[in-house]
Amino acid sequence: MIKTILVATDGSEHAKKALALASDLGAKYNARLVLVHVLLTNARAETLRTLATRRGLSKDQRDLLENYEIDFHREVAAAGAAGGFVTVPPPRELVKAIGRQIMDRAEKAATKAGVKKVVMHTVEGDPAEAILELAASSKASMIIMGSRGLSDFKGLLLGSISHKVSAQAECTCVTVK
Repeated sequence: MIKTILVATDGSEHAKKALALASDLGAKYNARLVLVHVLLTNARAETLRTLATRRGLSKDQRDLLENYEIDFHREVAAAGAAGGFVTVPPPRELVKAIGRQIMDRAEKAATKAGVKKVVMHTVEGDPAEAILELAASSKASMIIMGSRGLSDFKGLLLGSISHKVSAQAECTCVTVK
């Protein structure tokens, strides 16, 4: 019996498909849906701009997004001239605000699909570990997540989050393309 479904969302297209499946199953089986979003602390400026609903951000947060993009491009240019690699972490307040937007959209989609009980968690840290810990603590019957999220080159080097979760989870895992 499916009682609790954990669905991980980062706002990507695969995560949206995973949410749609989880919501459909949640409504059909009257299951509790546990939404989890791991803060995008390593996201690039373009990714954050794509995910953000600008009108949902305060003026200060919109300014943070603009300045982050400018700072990021400045650092990339400087690193390119020096032949190096650069990482510029996004402002924490901005990442949290965009995370709230992602979760709000996910909750609305789940309730619109007929899910009656939705629980939301926004966490920090390694995404695979955070998903596994939350699945265990919420006694998830099933984890549903996208096969590919927002990660790019790092995911190729370290292995995908969905692969790590499915290999280590104690419950059924469904990966959605």
